[in-house]
Amino acid sequence: MSDSSPKENRRARRAVPGALIGVSLICLIVSTRSLVGVPERFGITVFGFFQTGFSAVGNFVSDTVASIAELHRLRADYQDVATKLEQYTNMERGLADLQAENRRLKEQLGLVDKIGYERISARIVAKDPANLYPTILIDKGIEDGIRKDMPVVAFQDGVEGLVGRVLDVGHGTSVVVPVYDQSFYVAARLDRARYEGLVGGSGSADEALVMRYVKKSAKDEIQYGDLVVTSGYDSIYPPDIAIGRVRKIRDIEYQTSIELDLDPVLDFSRLEYVFVIRAVPIAQTGEATP
Repeated sequence: MSDSSPKENRRARRAVPGALIGVSLICLIVSTRSLVGVPERFGITVFGFFQTGFSAVGNFVSDTVASIAELHRLRADYQDVATKLEQYTNMERGLADLQAENRRLKEQLGLVDKIGYERISARIVAKDPANLYPTILIDKGIEDGIRKDMPVVAFQDGVEGLVGRVLDVGHGTSVVVPVYDQSFYVAARLDRARYEGLVGGSGSADEALVMRYVKKSAKDEIQYGDLVVTSGYDSIYPPDIAIGRVRKIRDIEYQTSIELDLDPVLDFSRLEYVFVIRAVPIAQTGEATP
């Protein structure tokens, strides 16, 4: 009993300072209110963290929805702009076509004023692409004053060239036989050398015209590229309408004349408009002579 009591007393004495220090700290904390608001601050911190997260997620979703809506709007605007651009492109193309057609018509009408004959303008509405039946259909007929065997001309690249003659006439359309048809013949002369002959077709617009019955004595005076025009000696074609240019001179030994291969002055694949000429020339007063 005597041994345990001193040990317990020593332990008690050692514990007293620690207890006093603990009590002093508690009193100090309580007296200074250092722990006041700690739970509230902890709760606010946690709530603020989650609130920031929710706000970020909400902003992301809102921005995403707004971006999708903006994308749809931009796509709709793009489609609208693309449609308008296509319309404007078509309008511009149509305007360019109209301007080109207007230029062609002005060229033809400006040049045709130099002719001293009545003429009727017409548009080509059909051709035979295979040249099996080398005829041309125009959109004028009896109602427009067209008659059979009237000469047909066209203007191309500043040149008035012979297209052919009217073969058949309907009420609103007419059939034209072109110069390159094998059944076509026209009295002609060399524009420079003035030698005469008869020009006929070879059956195709891609083949040369042939001028026959030209005197052999003209051979030395004819040059390649010489222009051949209508002579006006027949009752159908006015004089000095261009037909073709000399491509080749053929001197056949047993014949009394030479033949000339001609390149037509007109490119028939590009013809769109023609003029049908009346056989009666116009007097200086502007009225047709009887």
